[in-house]
Amino acid sequence: MKTAAKVFIILAMIFGCIAILPLIFGGITLSKLNKAQSASELTVWGILDIFFCGLIGGILVLCIKDEDLQPKQN
Repeated sequence: MKTAAKVFIILAMIFGCIAILPLIFGGITLSKLNKAQSASELTVWGILDIFFCGLIGGILVLCIKDEDLQPKQN
C-alpha cells in the first residue's frame, strides 16, 4: 500500500507540475511517508494530498496501516 501511494503521488506531481502546490505537498507527503512511525502521523498529509496533489494518492495514504510503516524484522 505504501509503494502504491508513493507511485500515485509521484504521478500527480508530474501531471500537476504546472502548478507549484502539487510539487510542494507531494514532496512533503513523500518525505513524511519515509519517516512516519504510525498511520496517525500521516492523516493530515493524506488529506492535504487529496486536495492539492491527487485524489488516489491521498486516499492510499489515508488507508496505510501501522504495520506497513514498521521496518521489516528478520
